[in-house]
Amino acid sequence: FLPLLSSRGNFFEAGFSKSLSGRLRIDGNWFRRRLSNFPDDSLLLNTGVSFPTAFTEATIRGYEASVDVLAWGPFTGHISYSNMTGVGRLPIAGGLFLGDETAQLLSGDESFPISQDQRNSLRMQVRAQPHRLFWFALGGSYNSGLPFEADEIANPAFVAQQYGSRILGKVNFDRGRVRPSAGLDVSVGLRIHDSEKAKVVLQAAVLNVTNRLNLINFAGVFSGTALDAPRHFAIRMRTAF
Repeated sequence: FLPLLSSRGNFFEAGFSKSLSGRLRIDGNWFRRRLSNFPDDSLLLNTGVSFPTAFTEATIRGYEASVDVLAWGPFTGHISYSNMTGVGRLPIAGGLFLGDETAQLLSGDESFPISQDQRNSLRMQVRAQPHRLFWFALGGSYNSGLPFEADEIANPAFVAQQYGSRILGKVNFDRGRVRPSAGLDVSVGLRIHDSEKAKVVLQAAVLNVTNRLNLINFAGVFSGTALDAPRHFAIRMRTAF
């Protein structure tokens, strides 16, 4: 293996912010990050055991934009969009690698997309408060899909048996990317006690309402395979004195 060295980077960012009539705020920024000995970790045979690694260099660049509705009658909300490109370069230091890819990882100079390479991400939430003691909100998200190394899938029959048709249906082998994922969440809140001395708020939420199967990572040397949580519920009580 190659020894791990300290990571160094140069980050550049430029942005703007504009408020309109006290109801809307628009923000945007552009960024570029270039790092040497870019730190990451490698999973052992798609398990929870990981080893520290570092790529020779990596470049991450992109832009972000958001619109916040500060007050429009009983409604508030926000929507944000980001576009990010991430490229790493071999060789790789550290880690524990088994199999035919070891020589290429330690001596190659190829570039490849890294886990920050998420081309399109969208987040939104709309919140309505018809009464000072009650509110409800609707939120959604969209991700265009992370990359994976399609060349590593050497035995399609074994992969199909290991993961099953539902997961493989979320993978675009031609593009080498996980297919887009999306989610829808709803939540309600109730202020059950409100006085000068104490406040108690009860909040309930249903996450991934449509129970959609979302694949985050697939069969990666560095990231393994990860699934987003199915439909689930959460209840939280918050107090302030």
